[in-house]
Amino acid sequence: MNSVVELVKLGGPVMFPIMALSVILYGRCFNLLLFLYRARRRLRAGAFSKEEDLGRLRGLKSDLEEAFHRQRYPIAAMITAAPLLGLLGTVTGMIATFENLSTGGQKSMEGLASGISEVLICTESGLAVAIPAVMVLYYAHRQLQNDCTGWSSSKRISSGGPDHVARTRSKKNTRTLTST
Repeated sequence: MNSVVELVKLGGPVMFPIMALSVILYGRCFNLLLFLYRARRRLRAGAFSKEEDLGRLRGLKSDLEEAFHRQRYPIAAMITAAPLLGLLGTVTGMIATFENLSTGGQKSMEGLASGISEVLICTESGLAVAIPAVMVLYYAHRQLQNDCTGWSSSKRISSGGPDHVARTRSKKNTRTLTST
């Protein structure tokens, strides 16, 4: 807790929006992963054994993809905003550092280096918030793609689905050819 307070002091007032954004962003990322986990469990628990179940499975897949995309856009916007807030903090801090140098404050290179190191904390914080969130969003997207590809290939359809129809047609064609 003490290091967080020091981080906010060193980073300046822009650290508050970065911290608030990180809480909201990671809350949304957690909700997205939880949503995908629950959807996967629900679909695995369902039995899709008839041809009409294929339509229901396609509907569930479509609903899942739509819900993912609705959640993805606000998360992507927050991921984009985090480094920009860090940059804003850096620019604001640099302005304050140069004003301090010009008004008779520390006129040495040490004062300039000290000011620069302090303002770069905002940039580092913005990137530290955004980069893991990008990885979480990518992971969630890959999970969705893998699950939907698996469902589309009719792994969940046991008998009576499109694989069964294709096998039945193939057997009928074989019987027709052998009987003539």
